Amino acid sequence: MSYEFSHINDARSFIAGKLSEDSLLGRGGYMMRNALYVLDYKPEQEAFAQDLLHAIYEFDLPARSVHPKIINLYDIVLAYLDEQGMWDALVEAEADASREELIMMLQDTVSVRDVIAPAVNQAIAQDSEADIVFICGVGETFPYIRTHTLLQELQSKIPVVLMFPGRFERRSDGSTSLNILNLDQGITGGYYRATRVFDL
Repeated sequence: MSYEFSHINDARSFIAGKLSEDSLLGRGGYMMRNALYVLDYKPEQEAFAQDLLHAIYEFDLPARSVHPKIINLYDIVLAYLDEQGMWDALVEAEADASREELIMMLQDTVSVRDVIAPAVNQAIAQDSEADIVFICGVGETFPYIRTHTLLQELQSKIPVVLMFPGRFERRSDGSTSLNILNLDQGITGGYYRATRVFDL
């Protein structure tokens, strides 16, 4: 059954309850699904979604003896550009380059497969106490980071929840699409193994 909420914060107890179930967390040796989830929300509710994540992370899940971890994609991008000494060059290029050229530069520099996914996988693997991971910063890193590609590259033994500003769409043929910022991504937004949290 699909649940709909008039406001994303109305979903707080529902989300915390579902994400703390033993079967979802794999407690007892069995994991209910493939451990990849999408928590979608309206892009205009970004501030509320951040508040919701903070409340669930700081209070609701720990109260249920669940240890969450947050990974921010935008922070990973900034750290990588700084480590590689590329930040100043990109800032200078911004003055003369078109938006499309900047996006291409970022896609070439911060590859999902070569940079982002390995960083996310490493961050998950290094935290032995985490029971569940939330990935945020999706809107800030679009379009040079494509979330369907990231999800395909994840190698996590614990559940991963993608905080997604947009629409998780299930088509009549059974396929799905992650439409970021409510922009129709067509087949480029397709991802077939993630489960929508509101459909749990």
